[in-house]
Amino acid sequence: MKNLPIKTPDSALKDLRAAFIPPDTPADSFVELSIRIADEDLTIRDLSAFLDLIDRIYGRLSEKGLPSYARREYGHLKISKLQKGSWELLLQEVITSGYSYSLLIILLAVKYLPPAIQSIATAYNQVEQGRLARANRKRIRAEMENDEHLSSLSKERRNQLSELIEYLHEKEKERLHRAIRFTKKRLLSINVRVKRKDEQ
Repeated sequence: MKNLPIKTPDSALKDLRAAFIPPDTPADSFVELSIRIADEDLTIRDLSAFLDLIDRIYGRLSEKGLPSYARREYGHLKISKLQKGSWELLLQEVITSGYSYSLLIILLAVKYLPPAIQSIATAYNQVEQGRLARANRKRIRAEMENDEHLSSLSKERRNQLSELIEYLHEKEKERLHRAIRFTKKRLLSINVRVKRKDEQ
C-alpha cells in the first residue's frame, strides 16, 4: 500500500485494525467481511459494477497495485461462501495477512460511498473537482465521527483514512454511478467480524 496517498500508512492501518480487531485475538483467526444483498430483481450490470468496484479496490491495495493484480493468474479476491436467503457474500483473510487491512478498507469504501450520484466524473474543471473532493472528505470524516468503531480514532487518523477513501472513490469514478445505485437499492448490510479458526 506504499503507493497510496496516506501519511504514515503503517501506523494508520494498525490503528484501523485495532479499532475492529481486539488485541488478544489469536493469530490464526480470520477477518470476515459480510455483504448482504437482496436476492430478488437484481440488475446484472449494477451487481457487476458493485463487485467490480470491490475487486478493483482490493487490487489497488495489493503490494504491486491494480495493473499487476489484474494481470496475475492467482491471488484474486474470492468469495469464501455464499449464504442462502438474502445473499450474504463472505470474504475472508487471516488477520496476520497484509490483505486483512484490505477488507477493512473495502468496508469503509463501500460504507462511505457518496449518498447521491455526484462524483468528480461530473465535474467540469479542476476547481470543481477539487471542491467536490474536499466536500467528500468532509462528509466521510463526519460519518466516521459517528461510527462506533472509528469514533475512538484520533482526528488525524480519521483525516488520513478519509483521504484514502476519497482517493479510492475518485480512482473508480467511472464505475461509481452504478455501484451507488446498487447499494441504495440492493445492499442490506456490510460489516466486519472476527472469527476464530475453530468457527470456520
